[in-house]
Amino acid sequence: MTSVSLPTRQGAAPRGAAPNAGSGIIGLLARVLERLLLWQERAAQRQALASLDDHLLKDMGITRAEALHEAGKPFWRA
Repeated sequence: MTSVSLPTRQGAAPRGAAPNAGSGIIGLLARVLERLLLWQERAAQRQALASLDDHLLKDMGITRAEALHEAGKPFWRA
């Protein structure tokens, strides 16, 4: 059986492939959305940590002071 290969444009994405999310305005918007979602998740986790009782915090190996310190951080700080 003979195989046939067709010429393609240099750098052309395969049919059905998503555009490169790392370039252009689409990439910028994707990175901004990703960062916003990270911040939202971080804020929710810190709020949940602050609401845990001392028994659960002890099970996790952290003190109330450590939990409050972490929960008091701004959402943009890791």
